[in-house]
Amino acid sequence: MTICDLHHKKIFLTARSCVGSPFRHQGRNPAFGLDCVGLIVYVAKSVGLIPFDPLDYKRIPVKSAISSHAHIAGFPLRSKSDISPGNIVILKFGKYLEHAAILSDRGIIHACEKYGRVVEHGLNDEWRSRIISVHSFPNN
Repeated sequence: MTICDLHHKKIFLTARSCVGSPFRHQGRNPAFGLDCVGLIVYVAKSVGLIPFDPLDYKRIPVKSAISSHAHIAGFPLRSKSDISPGNIVILKFGKYLEHAAILSDRGIIHACEKYGRVVEHGLNDEWRSRIISVHSFPNN
């Protein structure tokens, strides 16, 4: 296993440790709650990165907000055909709503308002079709 593989494994295992944490809009602490961006920020900090932490987003979606923040934060864009565990996927729901998740060896891990907590589930064709961009965590 390469150092890069270990880095990606640490990312998704850290995200997996948050499964069951409550959902909280703009939450940044798994003990009190996380949202989809908060999960990414928490994981980044846990693996030694200092990410750009946007707190200026609202529940009402703004087109391309999460994609823009990922770019500003320095998470390199990857090809959608080259996804692997430890990557960040940006998903689109409806016309404007974007959502972020971390790929794992089992599917995706994300803070889901519908279920009220951080969840992990498979990446079936429906979820895969919602992917609009893929980003990797920078190596620290």
